[in-house]
Amino acid sequence: MRRIGAARSETMTTTEIRTRPPRQVELSFTLLCVALLAGIVEAILQAARALEEGAASPSAAAAQGAVRLAIYGAVYALAVAMRRGSNPARLTLLIGLGTVGIGSLVIEPAAWLLSANGFDLADLTVASTLIGLARTVHVIAVVAGLYLLLGADARRYFARR
Repeated sequence: MRRIGAARSETMTTTEIRTRPPRQVELSFTLLCVALLAGIVEAILQAARALEEGAASPSAAAAQGAVRLAIYGAVYALAVAMRRGSNPARLTLLIGLGTVGIGSLVIEPAAWLLSANGFDLADLTVASTLIGLARTVHVIAVVAGLYLLLGADARRYFARR
């Protein structure tokens, strides 16, 4: 094997360079993980608020949490497979998160903003502000992560697989 990067403290082989994902793919994976964490934070905050307000029973909150956990687990598994070079996983993330995922994140806030209730700063609470912040981080991380999967380096990486 040929030694690459003699000035570096670690030795990388040609095979390692070919199998290591490009920076775009690594950053996409990181952003998708950030989105998942933001989604988990939001889910916990939403459940706590619903329980506190009596809008949901503990069993309903647990059932919704289990569904979200299953979805987030599937997205994480796809992200790991994508990072390892799976183009079907990449396409599933692009199509699934790019349509249903983003849609589910923006429909509720858009409907609320367009409702007759409108937006009033007096209605903001600490909980609603934190939920909104988590949702915003979630959306931005998903959009940025998916965008990176469309870049030239990412396309070349998945084309070789």
